[in-house]
Amino acid sequence: MKKYVEFTVTLLVLIASIACLGYVVVKAAKNGGDFFGSNAKSIVESQTKKKTSTSKNGKTVKSADSGSDDGTSGTILIGDSRFVGMNEAASVEDKENHIWMVAKVGQGLPWFKSTALKSVDKIKSRNTAITSWKYVICLGVNDLSDIDGYIEEYESLVEDDSSVKLTMVSVNPVQNRPDITNKDVQKFNDKLIDACDENDWKYIDTYDELIKKGYKTTDGLHYDDDTYKLIWRLIKKEM
Repeated sequence: MKKYVEFTVTLLVLIASIACLGYVVVKAAKNGGDFFGSNAKSIVESQTKKKTSTSKNGKTVKSADSGSDDGTSGTILIGDSRFVGMNEAASVEDKENHIWMVAKVGQGLPWFKSTALKSVDKIKSRNTAITSWKYVICLGVNDLSDIDGYIEEYESLVEDDSSVKLTMVSVNPVQNRPDITNKDVQKFNDKLIDACDENDWKYIDTYDELIKKGYKTTDGLHYDDDTYKLIWRLIKKEM
């Protein structure tokens, strides 16, 4: 009787094992050889996509497996030699985080219209996944008398492309220059502020902040590195 019971138990265990093995084979066949199926694959992919950022020199950037940039915004800073100097002192341009610089020494409104905007268009054409753009502009110290022309060009710019948002940075103060006075700079800025109010453009008043905090120039027009870094911090804070 005891041997009969042992035989029966062994037989049942064998039958159960065969049944389990059959289930595994059928399940794997249905999933193309993958027993765990697409759900497990989706979980792995989801966990991979969660790795959206990494650290590079203290900055957060998108990792290679973070997916599309669709819906992101880009920033293009446009200016003259003062933006050139700021970029050199503070490493402003950061393409991985969608920040570009278009700036050239000694330039003003004619350059903005004929050259700078073409460079801007090239940047946009190479980054089609970015759907909205912010232009941060600081021009005018080389042609303070052209404020009306600047405003007209800015108004035309946003009329032609509604995806563009404008941010104006004040023309910043000079120091002991025979050709430019801070009174001239303030007149330009006052008209620019009025235009910003009328057109709903953002205005960043770095001029007043530099007057309050103090600034140093190397030639009365261009700044030392510490002042350029201060200007960039003020702009970033408002951006």
